[in-house]
Amino acid sequence: MTISKEIRIAAASLLLGVSLTGQAATPACDRACLEGVAEKYLAAMLAHDPSKAPIAKGTRYTENAITLPLPDGLWRNVDSIGKYRLYVSDPQQGQIGFFTKGTENGSPVLIATRLKVVQGQITEIESYAPRLTDTITAGPSSVKRTDMLGDAPRKQFVTALPPDKRLPRAKLASIANSYWAGLENNRGEKVPPFADDCIRLENGTQTSGVELAPGAKRTTINMKCAESFELGYYREDTRMRSRRMLVIDEERGLVYAGCFFDHDATVRQYQVKDGTQRTVTNTGPWTWGTHEIFQINAEGKIGQVEAVLLSVPYGQLPGWDNGIHFPSEQAQKDGFKEF
Repeated sequence: MTISKEIRIAAASLLLGVSLTGQAATPACDRACLEGVAEKYLAAMLAHDPSKAPIAKGTRYTENAITLPLPDGLWRNVDSIGKYRLYVSDPQQGQIGFFTKGTENGSPVLIATRLKVVQGQITEIESYAPRLTDTITAGPSSVKRTDMLGDAPRKQFVTALPPDKRLPRAKLASIANSYWAGLENNRGEKVPPFADDCIRLENGTQTSGVELAPGAKRTTINMKCAESFELGYYREDTRMRSRRMLVIDEERGLVYAGCFFDHDATVRQYQVKDGTQRTVTNTGPWTWGTHEIFQINAEGKIGQVEAVLLSVPYGQLPGWDNGIHFPSEQAQKDGFKEF
């Protein structure tokens, strides 16, 4: 059978995402569509009824890297969902990542979720859900949690960059990875490209650039993002591994990513560049699992960081192997399988 020239051109245009008129084809699910699917998902969760969301048959659901049936976990217990939404929309890959706040049996919970959407149907669900305590990680931490999220994300997260200032996907992924590469066994040698106005929130608590209270001792939370890295803090973060860049929003310069922070407990004391002596109080190994959203400005600098993280079993694996991977140097040295 001979295939006509017109059919071959049409097929090629579909593969390339270009219409027959030479214009870019509209994504199957654009930003508004993806956000609409996310809202249906959250409404169905609040109703404890997966049938109310466009979830494809056989879709796998993980919560804190563990596969659960639907409804279970958050799906059984969430009793309110707040106004806060921080979206990272990726029409090119048919994915959306988002952070929101809720309550579970009356207690606060953060919900970080990645959805894969194919032909209007959710085909993958990956969630992180810190059940919040008085510390930012719901585990080993000296930083008390104070919720600063409010009802809306910071303006940098929702502002489109001029078309001629947008960075390609691979560059955005690489810049986001520089944050974790800098943290791993940090000695101030791999400082990420931070913007001067960089602010980091972890589980809703500001952990950089906090104004020093009168009479208080200055710590890393009072430093700018770059300063604490430059001085060599966080050396106890011995393996930053299973790094995955999951959802990339080129229009807004956002990257939604996942990682595990391993602390093998071999680092007991160290001195940073200003002479400060650091003592690590946690005596056993521990791991933080995290989903983070990085806002990268037109100059290629990390402007805002928002993380949802919690304490997980030491050495836990992510449960998914998708996304753009960046290896951990220390994991490779240790022979640690990252996925």
